[in-house]
Amino acid sequence: MRYLSIILLIVTSCSTHQKSLENQKSPAPCPENGICTFDVIKDKAYEIKKDEFGNSYLDIFDGKKIVLKFKYKRNEISETADSNYEEVIYAQLDQEEIELVLNNEELKNVNLSFGRLCFCKGQTGYYSIDRGSLSVKKSRC
Repeated sequence: MRYLSIILLIVTSCSTHQKSLENQKSPAPCPENGICTFDVIKDKAYEIKKDEFGNSYLDIFDGKKIVLKFKYKRNEISETADSNYEEVIYAQLDQEEIELVLNNEELKNVNLSFGRLCFCKGQTGYYSIDRGSLSVKKSRC
């Protein structure tokens, strides 16, 4: 499947108890030709499903997990039809997990998933990641 190496630092705010920290500056480097965002979504979970045509999609639903969402959205190419391109990485953690280092098959423990959303025939959709490494550290005030 996909090979990936991600290091994330999650900072929780002491003064707010929002369920989602949306569109925060990405904790990882971002390519110059796009915008990267990082979301921490509490009390949710997700799974990859397939529609009647065999296309994969992500189903996010209420749950007792924390969902981490890292998104890269490439800048649109002017005067080019269907130039939209996005890559999304999702991980779901237990609420009490503060520090985590996972490799290869262990990535299944956080349901690490990669999504490519574009007009790119045969390559769009969501995929489970089972090779690579993920390091997460939650920081509290």
